[in-house]
Amino acid sequence: MKKTVFLLASLFVMMLATQRVNAQNPATASANATATIITPITIAFQEHLNFGNIVAGTDAGTVTVTASTTPARSSTRGVILPIATPGTFNAARFTVSGLADATYTITLPASATITHTDGATTMTVDEFTSDPDEAGVLTGGTQDLFVGARLNVGAGQVAGDYTGEFSVTVAYN
Repeated sequence: MKKTVFLLASLFVMMLATQRVNAQNPATASANATATIITPITIAFQEHLNFGNIVAGTDAGTVTVTASTTPARSSTRGVILPIATPGTFNAARFTVSGLADATYTITLPASATITHTDGATTMTVDEFTSDPDEAGVLTGGTQDLFVGARLNVGAGQVAGDYTGEFSVTVAYN
């Protein structure tokens, strides 16, 4: 019987020695991965910036068109804005579209050059402004964006048509 007890005790000790001791059982949790793809922001041209008819005087000057649905036009120094034949003047108009009620920033150019049909004579457009100013809200997913600027007219500027491009950039906040 001593041998049997000794044998059983030995087996018990060996069994305990081979048992794996775990300080803690592992725990697992799960989470979902989600993503939402939103409508990209876009900007579409609607109407050109137009300074109207201008008379260049013997002194350099400027013509400014405000950024508005009903723009105002003003001039400085030697530039004359004819009252009887003002021509068409208006702010540029763009439509910004995207995620409803999202906010966005507006980046305007520092300047642009417009060139006479002769290909050699130019004028600079600068001091761009916008309405809304610097940032907008896409109420219902769209908003009109108006852009005005200042045209720098040289003394005795060559008569004729001048054209050139400028770019406006919009981005979600």
